[in-house]
Amino acid sequence: MYQETKRTTVNNQKPPKFSTDERNAMRGYLQRSEVRLSTMHRVAVGFLSGAGLLFLLPVFLKDGVLAVIHAILDYSPALSISSGIEQTIGTLIIYLCLLYPFLLSLSIPSVALLLLLKDIVRFYFVGHPPSFPEKLFNPRFILTGIAFSPDESEEVKARVLRYQYGTDLINFVISHADAQSSYYHDVIDKPDRMIVPYTRKLPKLIKLDVVEIPSEKPLDDLEDADLVRVHGTYPNGDESETVLHTAYVDRTLKEIDGFNAALGLAGFIDRSLYQEVAKTEVSLVRHALKLRRLVLRYFQALLILIWTSVITFLMLPFLQDERGRFPILLVFAIAYFIWAALAPFIVQLPLTWLASSSKPEVRRKGVRLFQKSDAIQRFGTLTRRFCFFALFTSISALVLEIVFHLA
Repeated sequence: MYQETKRTTVNNQKPPKFSTDERNAMRGYLQRSEVRLSTMHRVAVGFLSGAGLLFLLPVFLKDGVLAVIHAILDYSPALSISSGIEQTIGTLIIYLCLLYPFLLSLSIPSVALLLLLKDIVRFYFVGHPPSFPEKLFNPRFILTGIAFSPDESEEVKARVLRYQYGTDLINFVISHADAQSSYYHDVIDKPDRMIVPYTRKLPKLIKLDVVEIPSEKPLDDLEDADLVRVHGTYPNGDESETVLHTAYVDRTLKEIDGFNAALGLAGFIDRSLYQEVAKTEVSLVRHALKLRRLVLRYFQALLILIWTSVITFLMLPFLQDERGRFPILLVFAIAYFIWAALAPFIVQLPLTWLASSSKPEVRRKGVRLFQKSDAIQRFGTLTRRFCFFALFTSISALVLEIVFHLA
């Protein structure tokens, strides 16, 4: 179905007339917004590289976790035939009690990193860009292409469209290798073509006098090999300016569809100047919200990873003591008790720092109220709940170790 997509009432209305000063104000705003967006993306790139996380993670896994696992496997409790069933069961319970905080100490940093990666993906990509049908899911990069606004100059816009479709610019976007791979043609959801921007659908291009169909076929009956002729001569007053080569004037429908699909994958829409301003305003809000969550996630993940690494490395000298002066299970119980006691505070530390700079009445309630109103703090709330149970299991293991072995 090659019917032109129905737009909202706003898009069907005739563009409003703006004064020169109003247009200059919109252009100036768009220029400032581009600078702000580029600054936000530079900030996000620092977290994408994640120097602190990339440094700590391999050290934590290689030199910390593996050493702890080796110590657990090498340790054999002093059990004999005369030990009795109670001591054997007690030892097994101690192992089970310590297994939970050990796995929790690995899970919380891992979940924090996973949430951070999820926020990074959601910052850079969007599943449904503005002005595209919601039924179509095809992820796009958040920074979409920017088209020349038609209301700036209809004549310039018409020439731009003709030059794009009637020159080798199509080959610049879709190289020979891409054309052979048929990727851009596979994403064309025929016959609806929802991936194609509504401003670049074939009926729209015909209406704008950009292309014409040489054959008498209806648009719905066109096949990939059918020709679409791009207008190559533009009127310029009393003169005519020919800028298109004959080789590029006749395009196949497949070439037009592939180029339009590439524009759709880039989230490219021909918007009026005021519509571009509206999209940019909302885009700045979206970037600010996503970046806010991303930065908080990053510091949460970094701090809990540092805290877990510190506890793990402090355990190693006691676990690797050749004289065996420190009972292994006792070291585990004490270490994981300390880790579980401070882990919830470590996770909430960025918010505590922010609240400390507020007024006293806000400082007392700031973090608690923030936890109720912001979804990002669900991770901190869950961490606190899981750590409370880890405290219980660590104390249980400590008491059982004293009763069955040290006593």
